[in-house]
Amino acid sequence: MVSRGVSVAVKYPRRKRTAIILLAVCLAAASGWAEKIPLRSGKTIDRDVLGQDSEGLLVAMPGGNMRIPWRHISASFKRHPEHVVEPRPEPVQREQPRREPGVEQGDERVLDPDAKDGFTFVLAALFVVFWLHVFSVWVVSRDQLLSGGTAQAWSLAALFLGIPVAALFQLRYKGLGGFFKGVGADGARPLKAGDVRLYTWDHKPLTTRGNRKLSSGLTMAEKTLARAVELGASDVHFDTVPEHVRLVFRVDGMLRDPEILETDVGRKTISAIKMAAGMDMARIHEAQDGACHLGVGEQMYDLRIARAYAVAGETLVIRLLKAGGLGSALTDFGMLSNMATMLGNLTKETAGIIIMAGPTGSGKTTTIYALLRQIDGTGRNILTIEDPVEYRLDNATQISLNAKAGSTFASALKASMRHDPDVILVGEIRDSETMDVAFQAALTGHLVFTTIHATSVLATYGRLQELGLSAYMINTGLKSIICQRLVRVLCPSCREPYIPELDELGFWGLTELESEGRCFYRSSGCSLCDDSGYRGRKGVYRVLAMNNDVRNMVRADVATGDLQQVVEENALGNIREYAREFLWEGVTAPDELRKTLDMFDFGKSLGASSQAGPGERGEASKGRPGVDVIPLKTGGVDEATDALPPQEGRQ
Repeated sequence: MVSRGVSVAVKYPRRKRTAIILLAVCLAAASGWAEKIPLRSGKTIDRDVLGQDSEGLLVAMPGGNMRIPWRHISASFKRHPEHVVEPRPEPVQREQPRREPGVEQGDERVLDPDAKDGFTFVLAALFVVFWLHVFSVWVVSRDQLLSGGTAQAWSLAALFLGIPVAALFQLRYKGLGGFFKGVGADGARPLKAGDVRLYTWDHKPLTTRGNRKLSSGLTMAEKTLARAVELGASDVHFDTVPEHVRLVFRVDGMLRDPEILETDVGRKTISAIKMAAGMDMARIHEAQDGACHLGVGEQMYDLRIARAYAVAGETLVIRLLKAGGLGSALTDFGMLSNMATMLGNLTKETAGIIIMAGPTGSGKTTTIYALLRQIDGTGRNILTIEDPVEYRLDNATQISLNAKAGSTFASALKASMRHDPDVILVGEIRDSETMDVAFQAALTGHLVFTTIHATSVLATYGRLQELGLSAYMINTGLKSIICQRLVRVLCPSCREPYIPELDELGFWGLTELESEGRCFYRSSGCSLCDDSGYRGRKGVYRVLAMNNDVRNMVRADVATGDLQQVVEENALGNIREYAREFLWEGVTAPDELRKTLDMFDFGKSLGASSQAGPGERGEASKGRPGVDVIPLKTGGVDEATDALPPQEGRQ
């Protein structure tokens, strides 16, 4: 109570002084309302005018109201009945000597009218410079591409120097093209920031919730992934080292030159991506996998995130997959028309297993989903089992394996048989148990698609036998083997034609007569392809459908050479066909097509040699039956494709 009373006593004088000040202000304002009344005697009085009539003026006096007769008020008073405005005499024009604007002479200051216009111009210029200065500071600080001491240094420099610093910042971090209509340094129009958004694994937008550190990392992550989409990158790598963070894009199967991010910016970007993927931020030294989504305009992308802790620091790899796949037209992927027709007929089968063979990243899953889209909507129930699910299919039941719960392809496939599927996709055959269950499903009236890591048709047979599959199961359940590779497509703007040598034509199974007037192409490099010489990729396929000839060879368990001869006679797609389709037409370069030779069992049985008679094969027919060895001289070294690796084929 005592303290409260003291408090009131202290506050009361302040309130009293405030009231007095307000009263003084009101009185001063009221006095300002008084009107000056000139009298005929020459004096002037300040009084509030309350009214007027024909006799005089009614004013307020300290002792009360008083009427002042009009005869005592000067006629110059504006309310006087006899008030007349006297005309002002015209000023006498005198010639004055020219004076400088703003120069004092005597008691008067001469102002030139032009000086006012100059002052207005200076004021307008200062206004424009001020707002340009503010805009420069905003340009430097808006993107949040930098952080720490570097960001502070740029912001302070922009605050004091303004426009020059903003121009230098644009050139340093965005390139010369950044000044013109949002065009990036590579000449392509970048995606708008409003059209790019990162979503969590359960399709919820990732928000910062006022966390400024996460906000800068999220902004950089969205811009980096949007740029990856622009470049057509399949993977994005973040490698942390003590000095900085390396950013690398994989475009058309090849890693581009690394870009450098500041350590603070790179770590924040990695943290934002891990948060979107649902990773545990506390498990620093453990490998983790996750998934999230990216929206670029109206197109959605599925992101597969893999995180590990290397010797130098944390590393993060992002796989970008276009949601919904790349379409259903197999010919758009590079498949020959006769192969596409055969596979289209295979999708109408009601039972059996179709195996896609190829290394990691060769596009096997993309091709399988293209076949599933041909089946989708035909009244058949589609069920997929993957680790993880890579593409979305509207009318399919898609199961993603949960490795933490101990789920495997075999266990998930056994459980899915009770879901009434007609078509089943098994992501990969990794072990004998998965292979047995997949073939059992194919024998019980289900059409099964699966993948296996093998280099060629013969290698696929060897892999199945290595896993313990009998010849009976192969002949009964297997419908087709499809081998696939990807080659880079030459940039049509800079590819260079050249005339191949005879040895090179012979290597690809082409004759000099049929190649007359035709040429091959090689890469060069330009600004459109980022000096790589290639833009995009296409598939190279080989398809073997099981028929009686192949089944007889498998049943007889013949040697590898005999089985290879049957494969060469029945498989669709050989080196000579692709040389015609890809090399003559300038789709790709010979060096790129050479990377697919192992898929054709090193390209030994070529179209040209198979059409030649026994007497025309010469020394090339001294190898195994049905195998032609055609050497090619490259850089003074003879490359002979004669040996088949012992792990391929059966011993």
